[in-house]
Amino acid sequence: DMNPVAKIAITGANMAAAALTSKGLGAAWKRVTGNEPPTIGPESEDTLRNVIVWTVITSVVGALVSVGIARAQRRFFS
Repeated sequence: DMNPVAKIAITGANMAAAALTSKGLGAAWKRVTGNEPPTIGPESEDTLRNVIVWTVITSVVGALVSVGIARAQRRFFS
C-alpha cells in the first residue's frame, strides 16, 4: 500500500495539474475565439454549441492529464 506522503503528493499533483490545465485551456480559448470560455448560467449569452465544444475539450484534456499522472505515478511508486 502507498504511504500517506505519496498519497498527499499525488493529490497535490492532480490539483495543480487541473488548475494549470484549466488556466491554459481558458487562455487558448480566449486567444482563438477572442472571448472568455463559455459558461452556463441564467444570464449567459454563450451558445449551446460553444458550451458543448468547451465541455468536450476540457473533458478530453482533463482525462489525458489524469492518465498521464496515473502512468507517472505507477512508474515512480512501483
